[in-house]
Amino acid sequence: MKKKMAIAAWLGWFVLASALPAYANMPPAPDGMLSIILLFPVAIYGFLFAGAKLTEKEKKWKPVRGIVLGGSAFLTAAGTAIAIIPTLILLVYGLLRGAQAMARGQGAKRFAIGSGMILFTLFAVANYLASTNNWPSESQYAAPGVSGVRTIVTAEIQFRSEAKLDANKNGVPEYGGLQQLYQAGLIGAHHMSPPEQGGYRFTVVLAGDPARDEKEFFVYATPSHYGTSGRTISLLDAFRPHRSRTTFAADESAVIRRADLGGSRPVTREEAQKWQPID
Repeated sequence: MKKKMAIAAWLGWFVLASALPAYANMPPAPDGMLSIILLFPVAIYGFLFAGAKLTEKEKKWKPVRGIVLGGSAFLTAAGTAIAIIPTLILLVYGLLRGAQAMARGQGAKRFAIGSGMILFTLFAVANYLASTNNWPSESQYAAPGVSGVRTIVTAEIQFRSEAKLDANKNGVPEYGGLQQLYQAGLIGAHHMSPPEQGGYRFTVVLAGDPARDEKEFFVYATPSHYGTSGRTISLLDAFRPHRSRTTFAADESAVIRRADLGGSRPVTREEAQKWQPID
């Protein structure tokens, strides 16, 4: 029975030290914070499995050490410059525990376990740093909104110039809705509905007097996930500055304007004309 429990414990530690951290570096949501959190069970159980023990002095400082390490893990979730020192503390902790497992452990297994702890610590910190550096900037989040509005404006101009629509048969070409632009092959399917993760939702409003000449259209793009990155579950999301806050709009003048409306809501031509034009 004890042998089976030991095997199960070994398998559990192996999963923590190898299989689960792999998720932290896989799309669509690479998140090095998962590796940082898993560093603790890997270090604690690896230390025990190696047969190593804490000294009496180390036991007395255990509560303080727990507070320092817990606070360090919490601060690393900021993913900014304030996480540098906490990350170094966790790096030293993991490397030290691995070295202690090899020095204080029993049998040949202590070298394998200690080495595994050190390698995992290096992986966890490297993966964390990679995930923070790979985080999209605000301009990258806004780029689909700007490019989408620009594409639709170009499509509307082309749609009307090619006289693809004259619903009231008055000889004056008209602008088209999203569906008509899509059917004409002027915009892509992603303009019709936003992707599940992030992106923008596009709306086209046609205006003008149908009895005369429909010379007006208005298009705006609102964040499909206002105030968040739109990524899948990520521990860094709760601490990072929120993204996808900007709404973009344009009309037949082809001037694209932007504003933060405090949320994703319908927009009118009149209010958009007061927004700041983008460069």
